[in-house]
Amino acid sequence: MPANSSRRAESLRLAVRVLWVSIALGACGGGSAPSADTSSGTTTAPGVAGTNPPAAGATSPTVSTPSTLPSASSSASSSGPTLGGCPMFPESAMFNQRIDDPARFPAHAQSAAWVATVGGTRRLHADWGTSENAQQFDTYYGIPYNLVDGSSATTLWPQISFDASDPDTGAGVPDESDCAVANGNRFDVRRDCSALAAPARRFPFPLDSSLKAEHGHCNDPLQCGDRHVLIVEQGACRLWESYFSYQVSGQWRAYSSAAWDLRSLAMRPDTWTSGDAAGLPILPLLARVDEANAGDVKHALRVTFRDTVMARAHVWPARHRAGGDTPGGVPFGALLRLRADFVIPANWSTQARALARAMQRYGLYVADIGSDLYVQGEPNAQWNDTTITQMQSLRMDQFEFVDVRAVTGHAQFNSNSLAGAW
Repeated sequence: MPANSSRRAESLRLAVRVLWVSIALGACGGGSAPSADTSSGTTTAPGVAGTNPPAAGATSPTVSTPSTLPSASSSASSSGPTLGGCPMFPESAMFNQRIDDPARFPAHAQSAAWVATVGGTRRLHADWGTSENAQQFDTYYGIPYNLVDGSSATTLWPQISFDASDPDTGAGVPDESDCAVANGNRFDVRRDCSALAAPARRFPFPLDSSLKAEHGHCNDPLQCGDRHVLIVEQGACRLWESYFSYQVSGQWRAYSSAAWDLRSLAMRPDTWTSGDAAGLPILPLLARVDEANAGDVKHALRVTFRDTVMARAHVWPARHRAGGDTPGGVPFGALLRLRADFVIPANWSTQARALARAMQRYGLYVADIGSDLYVQGEPNAQWNDTTITQMQSLRMDQFEFVDVRAVTGHAQFNSNSLAGAW
C-alpha cells in the first residue's frame, strides 16, 4: 500500500478516536477563537443561486454593505489552464508562469544545501493511483476533485463544524477558514467562520452519492488521514477546499476550509492556513490526467517534504507555515524545478513527458509536510502504469530550487496578489 502522505502525522493516535467518539455523542464544544494576528475582517462574493437555505431554526447572518473579493487584475485567456469552464486562476498567476529561463530564474543560493538535506538519491513518488473504486480505501490513492453547479441537483450546502480534531493540533481553525453564508437565494463567501453563528457556517459539499474525497468512502479518521475535499463551483468559478473532512452522525466536520475566486489574483490573508500547510490552493497544482493525456500541462505542480527537512517559515506565494523548525530548512512556498540538463527520454509516455516538461517549465511548489519528493495527483484509471514508473525514476539531485526575485523584486509586485507577470 502506498505510504500515507499526511502533512502532520503518518499514523493517527488512539486519542483521536476518543475525541471523535466524544464528538459523535455531542460532548465537544465549538471551535477556537480567532487569533489576533489573523483577523482580516469579512468579505463576500456573489454566488450562484442555491436552493438549500439554512436548516430550520438556523440564523442567517445579515450581510450589510458587502464588499466583493478583490477582482483579478488580468483576465484568464484560453491559453491558461482551465477546468469545468473555469480558469485555474488568471494566466498571469504565478502558478501559470514559466520559470525555465535561468537568466531570470537562477538556482536559489540554498539550492544545493536543501537538495543535500533531502538526499540526492531520493526518488520522486507519483502520489496518485489508477483505481477509481472509492470503496477500496487501500487502492483509491490520490486527491480527486468535484465539479458542482451550486444548485440542489449537485450541491448540499450543509452546515460545517470545526469541532473535528487534527491528529496533532486538536480542534479546527474556524478563524482561519472560509464559509459559505446564505444571502437570499445565493451563498456568499465569508472570511473567518468564527464570526458566524455555528448554524450559518455552510460549505458546498456535493451530494453524498457523487462525493469524491481523498481516501474515497473511508470515513474513519484513524485510517483516512488528511481526507481533502476539493470543489469547483462552476458558473461562479469559485474553488472550495477542506482539510480533514468527515461526516460524524450526519454532520460534516473539518479542520479547515478555504475558498478562492478563480477569476481573481487575490490571495488568502497572510498567516492563514488552507487545505494544506502552506495556505496554497491544492487543485490548481494537482497532476491531472486530462492535461497529461493532451501532452501539455501548463501550470506548476505541488510537492511535499518531511517535517525535519522543513523550516517553520513561508515565502511568497505561500501564506502559512507549520510543523517543526529545522534551522536553514526549506520554507513553505519554495519553488523546485527539474533541471534543464535533464533530457526527457523520447520513449517516455505522452503523460510522463508532459509532467516532466511542466516540472522544468513551471516547477513544483513546496505545499505541505509529508514524505520527501511526493508529487500529488488525482486518482484516475487513465493514468498509464508506465507513466508512474517513469516519473518515479527521477531523483532529487536532478532538481534545483529556484530564486524568484525576478518576480518578488519587480516594481509591480504585490505580496497580496498571485500575479507573477505584468
